Amino acid sequence: MKLTNIVLVSMMSFLMVACGGGGGDDSSTSTPPAVATPAPVDPIVNEPEVVEVELDPNATYDTTAELVVAKSFIIDQEYELRVSYNNDDNLNAYLSVCTEFTEGKSGVKVNYKSCLLRTSIESDYAGTLRVANDKDRLVMAIWYLDDMDNPRYEIWENDRDVIGVRTFEVN
Repeated sequence: MKLTNIVLVSMMSFLMVACGGGGGDDSSTSTPPAVATPAPVDPIVNEPEVVEVELDPNATYDTTAELVVAKSFIIDQEYELRVSYNNDDNLNAYLSVCTEFTEGKSGVKVNYKSCLLRTSIESDYAGTLRVANDKDRLVMAIWYLDDMDNPRYEIWENDRDVIGVRTFEVN
């Protein structure tokens, strides 16, 4: 038992010495080290050089860093299209504006499942559509209710140089 007590007292003494004392806080008398602030330096700004490049639509590139894009290119998923139809005779009609169609010798064939607009009208129509950016051609099918066998087709082509709202007007 005597040996156990001696070992315990030795271990306690060792722990007290190893951990160190609590030490007081002398922060009131110590000063933080001085930090030297560098003198302001005028930054040298190198403006990027603007280079006019002729675009080659058939060019191939090794990396995307080599790609060149026209200034008029806008990265948007959709564009806004203002659609209007002048119904001067005030005939009852049904309008469809669609993205998928074919033109051939037998006339225009429209996939009516691709229509962005379907509406019946009794007078003029004006509205705005959001069109996917990859759709460059649209067709407007005008079905007059008194002659459903002979629809009128008007085709619109996107002018990529137009910035902002595009218009599809039919008179």
